[in-house]
Amino acid sequence: MTALSAVVVGLVVLVVTGSFAVSAWADRAALRSRSRVDLLTGALASVVALVVLHQLAPWSSVPVALWLLPVLLVAAGVSGAVLRWPGLPWLRPGRSRRRVLVDAVLEVAVAAAVVVVLVVL
Repeated sequence: MTALSAVVVGLVVLVVTGSFAVSAWADRAALRSRSRVDLLTGALASVVALVVLHQLAPWSSVPVALWLLPVLLVAAGVSGAVLRWPGLPWLRPGRSRRRVLVDAVLEVAVAAAVVVVLVVL
């Protein structure tokens, strides 16, 4: 992996993990997660992004502090999700159960495929 592609992967991971942290802590309605399923899928995407970063980026050429930033963002997102969890409904109001189920199953399937391809193969 070239240095440029490592930077691109790092930036994508920062965006994914940062958006999860923002959605868990935001006060503005446009930014925050509106259901427990939204928080769970955001957490799943963040964990998969960390796996991608771990597998694709050169660990030896990047300072440790830069690796800690996405991990801290995920930790901040999880702590915000834990605090907001009791006050959230399972499903976003106005969304059908079928659509939520299909979206969640597809996201889990894609996440599992990415992890299997990167870690196992």
